[in-house]
Amino acid sequence: MKKAILSTLLGTGLLAALALPAHAADPDYKIVGYTISWGAYGRAYMPEDVDPHKLTHINFAFANIENGKVVVGDGNVDTSGKNNFRQLRSLKKKNPKLKTLISVGGWTWSKHFSDVALTAESRKKFADSAVEFIRDYQFDGVDIDWEFPVTGGNAGNIERPEDKQNYTLLMTALREALDKAGVADKRSYLLTTAIGPGERWIKNTEMGKVAKVVDFMNLMAYDYNGGWNKFSGHLAPLYNDPAYTREGALPSNNISTVVDMLIKEGVPSDKIVLGIPFYGYSWKGCKPEKNGEYQDCAGKGRGSWEDGNLDYSHIEKKLVNQDGFTRYWNDVSKVPYLFNPKNGEFVSYEDKQSLAIKLDYLKAKKLGGAMIWELSGDRKETLLNQIGTALLPAAK
Repeated sequence: MKKAILSTLLGTGLLAALALPAHAADPDYKIVGYTISWGAYGRAYMPEDVDPHKLTHINFAFANIENGKVVVGDGNVDTSGKNNFRQLRSLKKKNPKLKTLISVGGWTWSKHFSDVALTAESRKKFADSAVEFIRDYQFDGVDIDWEFPVTGGNAGNIERPEDKQNYTLLMTALREALDKAGVADKRSYLLTTAIGPGERWIKNTEMGKVAKVVDFMNLMAYDYNGGWNKFSGHLAPLYNDPAYTREGALPSNNISTVVDMLIKEGVPSDKIVLGIPFYGYSWKGCKPEKNGEYQDCAGKGRGSWEDGNLDYSHIEKKLVNQDGFTRYWNDVSKVPYLFNPKNGEFVSYEDKQSLAIKLDYLKAKKLGGAMIWELSGDRKETLLNQIGTALLPAAK
């Protein structure tokens, strides 16, 4: 009976909500921040640099999959050396109510998800290894970042049509294993998943069923356009812009349409946590019409760590109305952009104005909170503080 009650509470997300501290977060909203393993290298940004009082959950990216099991992604920095996992545990000492989850997969390490989801035996093996992993390294739960079931992931990924159903079965197996472990350990373990931002994801999954077994889902509400396009576009448009008529541009490629699709699929709105990008994309050599918006370009522009990809801190400090760039605003999609007519450089990004509108939208739609990819992109915490002001209760 206790197990049944625990399973029910976990399935509804009730325990996850009750676990949030009154002094740190309104139970109605989650603030989920991804921190990255590779930040320990050249980026010099690690878990110890995170303010644990400004988040309700931290997802650590990423663990890998080997021989059907969850394994440490980079032992040189995750479990030794700078030891990311030890730093995460230290954050929980500063804020004991903070929840940490291990994110499995991501763009680079989703190759074997189709295999681990394929049979009852492979699903159980994977789920049991996930339980062992979070027990060993003292995480509060598991976040599955399968990019992507059925089709659309990194080159070389194993993909099957039956991934659609097997994704549901894998998440169910994880829920059962975590519930069982929770009963044994006299605590609750969280299960979340990162989900794709478009119509293809919804067609290739059973989100109404998945919603019943996860505590919440992190909608990757960005990457609607990027350096893979030969033309400029917006990273994270809230609404469809009818003026965006380039080849492959779908009216559904925007946040509000996808959120409505998820809700129509049977996903409770409060289980949808809205992704916010702490980065931007750049193109170079874009034609000058419409200040570079939706124009043919000559490839990726400048970047903070790699061509075409800019941290918000870089944009904020060096580019907005500086260095030949002028800031513009698309009032249909509710997004900013920069254009430099001298070199045809176009930058799409999130800023305080667009974020304020998204946070209002989040509240109006009764979504579960905000998710951040990823924390190192906002060194001054400009956007993070804005999220906290909007979603955390005022200090008493």
